[in-house]
Parts: sequence; C-alpha cells; structure tokens
Amino acid sequence: MDHGVGLSPRRTDLRVPVKHQCNHARLLAAVLLCVSLQPDDRSTRIAWLLRKAIEINSIDPTIANDDFADLKPLKAAIGNSRIVVLGEQSHGDGATFLAKGRLVKFLHERMGFDVLAWEGGLFNCHDMDGAVRDPSVPIDEAMRRGLYPIWATSAQVRPVFEYARAVAATDRPLEMIGFDDQFSGTGGITRWRNTLIGFIDKVDRTILPDGLRSSLLNDPRNIVFKPDSKAADIRLVAEKWKALPEIFDKARAKLESTHGAREVALMRRTVDDALISLEGFARFRDAKGEFKTADNNLRDQRMGENLVWLANERYKNRRIIVWAAAFHTLHEPSSIKLGPDATFSYEGVITMGQVAGKVLKNAIYTIGFTAAEGKAGNVTGGPTLDLKPPADGSFEDLCLAVGHRFLFVNLRTLPAAHWLRSPVKAGLLNYSPIETDWTRQMDGLVFTRTMFPSTTGPMSPEGVVLTEQSSMRKHRN
Repeated sequence: MDHGVGLSPRRTDLRVPVKHQCNHARLLAAVLLCVSLQPDDRSTRIAWLLRKAIEINSIDPTIANDDFADLKPLKAAIGNSRIVVLGEQSHGDGATFLAKGRLVKFLHERMGFDVLAWEGGLFNCHDMDGAVRDPSVPIDEAMRRGLYPIWATSAQVRPVFEYARAVAATDRPLEMIGFDDQFSGTGGITRWRNTLIGFIDKVDRTILPDGLRSSLLNDPRNIVFKPDSKAADIRLVAEKWKALPEIFDKARAKLESTHGAREVALMRRTVDDALISLEGFARFRDAKGEFKTADNNLRDQRMGENLVWLANERYKNRRIIVWAAAFHTLHEPSSIKLGPDATFSYEGVITMGQVAGKVLKNAIYTIGFTAAEGKAGNVTGGPTLDLKPPADGSFEDLCLAVGHRFLFVNLRTLPAAHWLRSPVKAGLLNYSPIETDWTRQMDGLVFTRTMFPSTTGPMSPEGVVLTEQSSMRKHRN
C-alpha cells in the first residue's frame, strides 16, 4: 500500500506465523462446513441474522442532535473494552469512512472514548491534534498536517475533524494521535526534525552535538525520497541518527524538568520510530519494489508496540478509538488460508492487531467493514473497483437477504459451534471473497449494502441513501 507521503510507500497487505490450537468445537465447525451449503442452511443463516443482526439506521456522521438509538446495542457488544479498532476494506471506501465517522461520534459521546489514534505518524498526528484545536488553522490544513493523502483529502473523512474541532474547547475533547512508525502528512519528516531540535535546544543547545545537528538539518528528503536513492545512502542517514537515543536518554532529567515526563516520553519514542522507518525504507529500496513479508512485518510490529504503549502508558485508563486498514487489524493472519492459485499468502504475516492483541487481549474490540455492491476508489487516484456480486452463501449475500441497508453483527460472544465460527466468504480485505473463520480476525462486522468511492467532495454522491428508517424488527436473545 502506497500512502503517497512519508518515509515508506511500503505495501501493507503482506504476511507472520501464529501458532494456534484447534479445539474440539472449532474442528467440529470446520468438518460441518465441508458439507456444501444447502438451501435450508442458507435459510437458517438468514433467519439467524434477521433475529440477531443489529439494524443501523444511518452512516451519516453529520446528523444534528443524533440520539444514536440504533447504535445503543453496540454498548453491550463492546462492553468494557478500552480500545475499539475500526478497519476499512481498501482505503477507497467512502461509505465506510462515513460509517466510521458516525461510530467515532457515538463512541466519544456515549461510551467515554476520548482518544482517536490514526494509522499515521506518532509525531505527525500529535502535531495535527494541535492544529485541530487551533481555530485559526483551516480544517483541510489540519488534516493534511498529520494524515496520509488517502484520508487527508477525503470529503468522507472531513466530518470527523469538523466534529473534533467542535468539541475541542469542551471539557471532553477528542484527542488525536498516531501509532505508525512512518512519517505522514505535509512535510512530516521536516516538521518532526524541526520540532525535535527545538525541543532539545529549549533546554540546552549543547545537548545536540554539531555533527548530528548538521545531519538532521541536511534534509534527508534529498536522499530518502529521490527516485534513484540507494539503500546504502538511507542507512548512512540512519547510522548518524543512531546516536540520538543515547543522547536523549542522558539528557532525560533536564528535558523532563522543562517539558514534563509525558511529552519527553513521546518525543523519545518518535526517535526510535524514525530509525525503524528509515530501515524499512532502505529495505524497500533493497527489494527494488518487490514487497517482502519480513520487510512489511517491521512496520506492523512497531505499530502494534506503539498501540500497546499508547494504551498502557500515555493514555492509561483512557478509552481509545483506532482508525486503520483492516489488514493491520487482523488478530491471527496466518490462519487465513488462500487457495493453491493465490499469488499471495498470509503465512508469516505479522499485524498490528496480532502484536497488540497478545498484550491487550480482550481490551481490544475490532470491527471490520464490508459491502455488497457499488464502487470503491481511492481519493488520490487510480482505478475504480466495481464490486462483484456477492458469492452465494457469503456474508454479504446473507446480509443482502436480510433486507436492511446497514447491519452490525457481534462475533465475540457467539457459541463455539456457531456457523459464523466456520469458514465463510466475506470481502473484508480489499473486497476479495476470502473464505475463513472471521471470528479469529474480528470481533464485530458492519455491513453496508452500497459502497461509493472516497472523493474530494461532495460528502456523498447524489441519490445515495445514508439514512434508512428501521424496520422496527425485534431482536430476540
């Protein structure tokens, strides 16, 4: 995946071996699914969804005085989880972006979540948070300061920032942060470098040796971002910067006396992120554009560690919303087995969700998104994807039969032998109809009947339905 900005346009749809045990219930479910889906099986599954799936009435994040009545059942599903992760299928999912925006408002207003962590640079999104709180900075400029263009220029993401600014001066602002080791946003690496130098110099200008200062001020874009840059040149920059952690640690007491321990810990972590990101970009150059699992894993490993740090240290005892690609959120990527003709394998893949989940366990509640029809397209350009008709018996096919435009299904509390704990086709990863046990990857699923591309505007295409009246269907236990 190429975000278009930052140190690495490295792909993120790659693969880490996870050892997992197959208990008796899962084995039974897998055996049962070996029998092809018969008409009565399909009817039974649709009937279950009619009883149990939660009807969402709207994906419009701009509803005035929204009472969120349709989303109240999510409170029980999420429970005491401190982190809610919102995935997305492809980065070109306009309807999903809107749905995520409304969920962000609900989680903030009704469930006490007050941190929004983006798949963007740790420093850059922190920098962006300051811009969001400053009414003199235009919203579009604030978005571009921290996010990759796939989100920063999307009219479907903008409502999240309009909401964040609206609550910025209240006693419960929505604080933004990043968890990526890569730099993101406009001038991401340069803004980090300038802030880091100023952060240190404010305490004592002699802390930073002249040679290292010169290396930082010699804009690494001249080496890292040139089309013909060499991995050796990037590693030369990294080699000079490797002195930063020790210098920072030796001066920690002096830095904390001026900036406080919390902000020193953040800036110190961004130093390690910078070194990891440089190595990742060097590996990309080594591979000459060929994406390799181990290289991608470097990034996801760090993203998972950063999320754990945010949850257990910087925002201890606070509730966090995470905005990311669905791939990064997977709990057990290696359990996804593709067919013999696949050119891609999840074997050996490490994901942020896997890394963070080992530590945070059920404190994380992950929601995946999917759609049955329409188009997807990245706001930054490239081909538009026409969604194919759902495969018979797929999750999308079954949801279409329910007849409601937007649905939520809680996977976490399903019985061990439930049909959703067996391999079921679903397009949660770039709309590819992958057949797997999705309960091993996600805790909940949001279905949107019709997808439309992410665009620079308007917020939704003419004629698209964002709000649908409830059928008043009773959900039985």
